[in-house]
Amino acid sequence: MRKLLILLFVLSPLAVASDVNQPAAVALTFNRWYINQLKQDKPPILNPDIMENYVFSPTIAAIKKMYSGDSNDKDMPDSDMFIKSQDWDDDWDQLTILQTDFDAVCTNVYIAFGKAKDHVVADCLVQEKGKWKIRSATLVK
Repeated sequence: MRKLLILLFVLSPLAVASDVNQPAAVALTFNRWYINQLKQDKPPILNPDIMENYVFSPTIAAIKKMYSGDSNDKDMPDSDMFIKSQDWDDDWDQLTILQTDFDAVCTNVYIAFGKAKDHVVADCLVQEKGKWKIRSATLVK
């Protein structure tokens, strides 16, 4: 029994490290996929159902509501809600995770786009049915 407790004590930091890295891996995968879709002129934001593997269900519902009906009757964002820009550079498929932190609301993953790393977005990730998903994104710089 004592050996089992020692083994669990030794392995527990590895489990925590794996869990901490999971949101970053999901954010990286999502942003690579998202930029690739944009480069192919297939804006995922206009077809939110294809984002269900990556994006939190209430966020998808809000996107559908925002893009339903006449856009003249609604406030529409000036930039893409996930990359926080109206346009993107050719090298934005080169992504760098700068930092990960968490608070009571979500795990924030800070991602730099491109070689220069001068466009940084913080993705807020939450768990939904055991999977990490993007809840929202915020422009950092």
